[in-house]
Amino acid sequence: MLYWGPLIQLVVGQLLSNSIPTLKMISRKYSVSQNMSQSDTLAVLDHEGIGTILLSSDKDSISLVERINNGNTNHLDLVILDLPYISEQHLQRIVEKCVLSKIPTLAIVPADNVLDVDSELDITDFITSPIYEDELILRAKRAINVNKSPMADDVIVRDDLIINPTNYEVTVKGKRVDLRFKEYELLLVLSSNPGRVYDRATLLNQIWGYDYFGGTRTVDVHIRRLRSKIENNPDEPYIETIWNVGYRFRSIGSA
Repeated sequence: MLYWGPLIQLVVGQLLSNSIPTLKMISRKYSVSQNMSQSDTLAVLDHEGIGTILLSSDKDSISLVERINNGNTNHLDLVILDLPYISEQHLQRIVEKCVLSKIPTLAIVPADNVLDVDSELDITDFITSPIYEDELILRAKRAINVNKSPMADDVIVRDDLIINPTNYEVTVKGKRVDLRFKEYELLLVLSSNPGRVYDRATLLNQIWGYDYFGGTRTVDVHIRRLRSKIENNPDEPYIETIWNVGYRFRSIGSA
């Protein structure tokens, strides 16, 4: 009786051997983050003409903060944040610095840890790992384009406070602030005219309208709520009270 075991093993082995080059080719073409070194990731984006820094430790974050403080951001188009390897404290600081310096950020998040990310961090875009190269390139370009949108000239920046009139977004120290619409309108009116004093009646009429019956105390209540959300330095508040008159947004150079 003929025994087929060794022959079958030989045939199967030959088939698998012949298929290995094809499998490797596919792996290279669609390589994912866990198979890509940091240098490979940077090389992919460099090939697209995107100057990138990848932060994968607190030490990397400290170095970039120093670089930004020294004004050395030439040819830096994008900062990639490998979130699992950066502490919350350093992550928040680098995001704040990038926002103020208008450098877009792309965060790498393991697919199993998406819900652990602080949604208030003002990171330009996210990508889950494992990462496909095509998606990495697409999201990198998207992050840069978002940061270069025409609205940039309308953005109001005062210290750690950034107000974007185009998309109604307000951030303090890199974190989005959840404002009610009337609170946002108050902030926009005041910040658009720093140093100008608005009395309560003017603010009430301009924001709520002449037909509103709430009284000027409504302005005080909304100012108090607004301050609780945006102020972080009581010695230099963004919104100043002018006693017996109203309010003004602190002008540049005033204390």
